[in-house]
Amino acid sequence: MPGRAPHTPVVFPAVTDIERASALCLRPAPGKLAGFFGTGAHRLALRALARPLVAGEPVVAVDGGNRFDPYEIGKAERALGGSGRVALSRILVSRAFTCHQMEALLSRRLRPALDRSGAGIAVVFGLPETFADADVSYAEACRVFRNCLSSLRRLAAGGTRVVLVGSDPPAADAFPFAAVSAASGDKPPGKEIAPEGGDRAGFFRHLVRIADPCLLLRREGERQRATLQRGER
Repeated sequence: MPGRAPHTPVVFPAVTDIERASALCLRPAPGKLAGFFGTGAHRLALRALARPLVAGEPVVAVDGGNRFDPYEIGKAERALGGSGRVALSRILVSRAFTCHQMEALLSRRLRPALDRSGAGIAVVFGLPETFADADVSYAEACRVFRNCLSSLRRLAAGGTRVVLVGSDPPAADAFPFAAVSAASGDKPPGKEIAPEGGDRAGFFRHLVRIADPCLLLRREGERQRATLQRGER
């Protein structure tokens, strides 16, 4: 994008550094969506959530990929010296199994849940995974995806700390439909459809591109590394 200062991703190769970097993704800048993406992202995000939960801060989570694992939060709490049960009592979880269920949760139920619980953090697990249903046309999937992002941006603009969590994108040949182009920046997803040759991994790539900050996790042999980068401006 012309006029943008080039960004230099910061690489965190050590596990302890990755843990510290993950804390940054629970505090995005006002109006921004933060992200944990890649190998082990769900586990790392759950471990990171234990600290604010133990400190008394409630969290609302939307699980779109059946990735929410309460045992990870319990283990992280015990590592902090807790019982393993207090943190779980402060997190409210709703599950979505389709993109339309995800849209309904984000557009109609998430804001009331945040208000009722007093939570300032909304974590969305597996948003792109809910768009894997080939029975939903790509045009419809992109419409729903656009609505989901619009709902999350409104929450972020209102002061909620919105965090997106996703694993590696699916294989391109698993989904024969066109999808969002990750190179399109922040334009509405409905305007980002490639007429041919696209794939639904594009939903994942788009989220990685716009998340700010974004922690990207990769497994290199026996070693895990993470890159912390800034999203689209």
